[in-house]
Amino acid sequence: MNSDVLIKVEGVSKKYCRSLKHTMVYGMTDIGRNIMGLSSRPAELRPAEFWAVKNVSFEIKRGETLGLIGPNGSGKTTLLKMINGIFWPDKGKITVKGRVGALIAVGAGFHPLLSGRENIYVNAAILGMTKKEVDKKFDAIVDFADIGNFLDVAVKNYSSGMFVRLGFAVAVHCEPDVLLIDEVLAVGDIQFQSKCMSKMREMDKQGVTKIFISHNLNSVQLLCKNTLYISQGVVQQYGDTQSVINECKKDALSEKGSVDVSDEGVRHGTKEIEITKVEFIDRNNNVTNIFKRGESLEIKIKFFAKNTVENPEFVVGFASEHSIRLSSATTRDHGIPVGDINGHGEVTYVIESLPLTVGKYFVTVGCWDATGHFAYDHHRQMYDLVIEDGAIDNRIRERFGFFYIPSKWNIKKGAN
Repeated sequence: MNSDVLIKVEGVSKKYCRSLKHTMVYGMTDIGRNIMGLSSRPAELRPAEFWAVKNVSFEIKRGETLGLIGPNGSGKTTLLKMINGIFWPDKGKITVKGRVGALIAVGAGFHPLLSGRENIYVNAAILGMTKKEVDKKFDAIVDFADIGNFLDVAVKNYSSGMFVRLGFAVAVHCEPDVLLIDEVLAVGDIQFQSKCMSKMREMDKQGVTKIFISHNLNSVQLLCKNTLYISQGVVQQYGDTQSVINECKKDALSEKGSVDVSDEGVRHGTKEIEITKVEFIDRNNNVTNIFKRGESLEIKIKFFAKNTVENPEFVVGFASEHSIRLSSATTRDHGIPVGDINGHGEVTYVIESLPLTVGKYFVTVGCWDATGHFAYDHHRQMYDLVIEDGAIDNRIRERFGFFYIPSKWNIKKGAN
């Protein structure tokens, strides 16, 4: 193993059993086989068993931070617990060099009846610190935790946020070579999260190797050069963080969104003009609902008017996944005269460069009367649109918010 590699995971698998009864029987059977010098056959699945983690491999060098992402129940915490030595893998090998600090569960390693002061010494001892080391760093730990007058209160009376403050403060001050961080930071307030992020960046310079589990993909992107995406215990992608996050988002967004499909909630109107077909067309003239940020989008709306209708108004709108209206363009607001229509026809709405950031959106199309007061046919958020990572003008990749606002930057150095 390379001296610069502090964590190496080789073909690691871990299985669990869904049935308590089977778990007890299998446990006794395995103990009996081991006493007799026989293998417990860890590579085989028995009835009611499943792989929580299956054939995972990666390595992390000194000073690197690996992001670990995936849906709930994907095996992330199980993998972290094996790396921390809480339990052994059924298959494969894990090698960890140096002192390990771990934040895997809120309050882990704390005795509920002891005070915060006493638990600092207990938790630090678990992490390998001597009493002399703790005495030297005690004030720094307390200052970082910022739990005020609760230092001498039994931790059973702490909030989850206070647990995290104290646990993180102890873990980062034990001067670990390896720091394992589960989603525990999510329960801290925004000021404490900011303090933790700054501390972890500082630890990068000290050569601390970290594994960071989080559902906050922006935090993962800011902290981690490489990321491992795991789902159902299996590695889906491992490598550059931006590419892995894009793959994770693509998988999440490909699942059909939940939309109210009642006529009253989604589609309504007099049907004097009926929208018969809506297509999303990319730059290669393909019909799809998946586009890259920055590429062109053409929305083609086909309609049929039973009788002559004077100057109707067509609408195209975009909403976030949480139904926040982002935009609503109409032919009237854009100064586009429609005129009188009768029979079949189509309207196209073209965006030359999609300004939306990576995510899932809902599209509304509709046709209203000339005054905009009643609908002929209105499809509210009936269509999914998935935006993948891409660059606007081959350079702009905004990560936050919903959409890019055309703008310019001017920087002057030495200006008063």
